[in-house]
Amino acid sequence: MAMTTDNLREVIRCPDCGGPLIRVPVLACTRCEQQHPLRCFTYSPRPGQYVAECVDLDLLAQGETLEEAIGKLQEAMFSYLEVAFAGESTKGLVLRLSPLSHRLRYHLHRLRYAFYLRLTSRRTRHFLLPASAPGRESLSHC
Repeated sequence: MAMTTDNLREVIRCPDCGGPLIRVPVLACTRCEQQHPLRCFTYSPRPGQYVAECVDLDLLAQGETLEEAIGKLQEAMFSYLEVAFAGESTKGLVLRLSPLSHRLRYHLHRLRYAFYLRLTSRRTRHFLLPASAPGRESLSHC
């Protein structure tokens, strides 16, 4: 199934909590076949503005709604990787880490989420779910 702009912008919801999920590309090593899901998360710097970020590709997307930001990030990630792998050399294109401040924000977000799960006694972990759609992608709870 070929990915199109329309279905890249589509936001899938978690079947357990109903929260939006980010479709995350999964990179596989050609030597050892180990899979590397990309790290993504969302945040809201101010009311009415949402940011979705991929710290492994240094990509950001903004939107007026959470779903809009996630849809734009999904489109940016898959489009970027398609172009990066279409060339002869991917050196320096994949992976390209975000600045340290962005990676620290990601880890702080994960710590807050883990703390929230402990406070609410929820045992489910939404950060990486198995891929349910065809292709090399995974789902990440934002």
